[in-house]
Amino acid sequence: MIFIIGAGLAIAAAIVGWISYRSQMGKSVLGGLAAIAIFLASTVIATSATRTILDNTIYMTEIHSVLGSPTFIISTGYLMVYGIARMVVGIGRGAART
Repeated sequence: MIFIIGAGLAIAAAIVGWISYRSQMGKSVLGGLAAIAIFLASTVIATSATRTILDNTIYMTEIHSVLGSPTFIISTGYLMVYGIARMVVGIGRGAART
C-alpha cells in the first residue's frame, strides 16, 4: 500500500510539474488550487487544535506536547498565512507576464 501511495504521489507530482512547465495558465491555476488547499488544510488544523485546547482533551504523549506548544501553534499559524500570501503573490506575477 505504501508503494502504491508513493507511486501515485510521484506520478501526480510529475503531471503537475509538466503542466506548470508547459503552460503559464496551467501554472497559475495549479498555484491557485495549492493556495486554496493550504487555506482549507490550515482551517481544519486550526479548528481542531483550538477545539482540543478549549475542551482540554490533549493526551500528553511526547508528540502532543510539541503540537500543543504555544510556540509551535503560533509559528505554524504564521507559516500558513505567509505561505498562502506568497502563493497568491506568485500567482499574480505569473498572470501579469502573459
